[in-house]
Amino acid sequence: MILWSALLGGIGFGFVVAAPVGPMSLLCMNRTLQQGFMAGLATGLGIALADAGYALVTVSSFRIVNEFTAAYALPLRLLGSLFLGYLGIRGLLPVMARSKVEASHRGILYCLGSSFLLTLTNPATILSFAALSASLGTSIGVSWFLPAGIAIGSTCWWLLLTATMYWTCAKLPASFTRWLNLCSSLLLILFSLYGVLTALTG
Repeated sequence: MILWSALLGGIGFGFVVAAPVGPMSLLCMNRTLQQGFMAGLATGLGIALADAGYALVTVSSFRIVNEFTAAYALPLRLLGSLFLGYLGIRGLLPVMARSKVEASHRGILYCLGSSFLLTLTNPATILSFAALSASLGTSIGVSWFLPAGIAIGSTCWWLLLTATMYWTCAKLPASFTRWLNLCSSLLLILFSLYGVLTALTG
């Protein structure tokens, strides 16, 4: 019973945490628009892996990692925000050669790795998983099935988002798709500027 409670609780939490529209959702949509379904899905999987990694740390050695993220919170946030801005600017550049073309194997690995690292640069994420672990109680909150459930739930959301975006854009005019790409790129840049500003001002 504890096993299933931890797994189902993790699935629900992973889905809910991934669902709100934020910079990572915009990045996933932006890559789906520019490079196709596989690139968008790889981006989502990278985020899900990072979420599962943070959850795994939460149930094993939270204190050690919490001390590390507290000590390096500023450079991590700055690095993540600047990289997000770079991706937004890159999305504004002409993409005729990449648009509507399936990403190469190297491109998919880049999408996976970069989204994984970007998610890791947000130390506040671990606090969410620590709160979940505490709220579920001692037996469930320290179960190894909790990170597995979070990975499944997060992956389900990113699969749903990527498939919906890809299917919707296939039905819309190319001009509207370009407009969506422009808006998502600009929003990524704004999120980047906001992240840098809040990191520097504390």
